Amino acid sequence: MSTIAHGTFVIERSYPVPPRRAFAAWSDPTQKARWFIGPEGWQLIDRSLDFRVGGDELLHGKFDAWETLFRARYHAIVRDQRIVYVYDMHVGAKHHSLSLATVEFHPEGKGTKQVFTEQVAFLDGTAGPEGTASRERGTAAHFDRMAPLLSA
Repeated sequence: MSTIAHGTFVIERSYPVPPRRAFAAWSDPTQKARWFIGPEGWQLIDRSLDFRVGGDELLHGKFDAWETLFRARYHAIVRDQRIVYVYDMHVGAKHHSLSLATVEFHPEGKGTKQVFTEQVAFLDGTAGPEGTASRERGTAAHFDRMAPLLSA
C-alpha cells in the first residue's frame, strides 16, 4: 500500500482585463477550450463543461501511449470573484490525485489579479515535493496559455 503525499501551491497572474473577462475565460466553454489543454503533442478525446454549482467538467486526452482524465465538480461560484472546485486526475489506469482548487479574481487597477490555490493529495505513490512541483508547472502552463486570450 502506498502512502498519500500532500502538497499545496499558489500561482498568481495579472491580466490586463477586468475580473468579468478573466472569470469568463473559466466559465465559457469556448474560451476555456483555448487554454485548458494538454502539453504539446497531447490529443483531445473528450471535453465537457457544466459551469454551475454542482456541475461537472471533463477533460480526457492522450499523450503518447498514456491517457489523462481530469474530472471536476464545482462547489462554489461567485461570478467575477471566485470559483471553488474539486477534481480527480487519472493517468493511464491509475487514480493519480485528488485536489481542492480555488480561483480568486481581484481587481488590480484596470486589470485582474488571479490567485489560484491548489491542495493536492497524490494517491498513486507520487512523491510530495516532486509531484507538487510538477503539478504547479503544468498548471502554470495553462495560465501562460490564458494570457494571450486575455490580451487580445
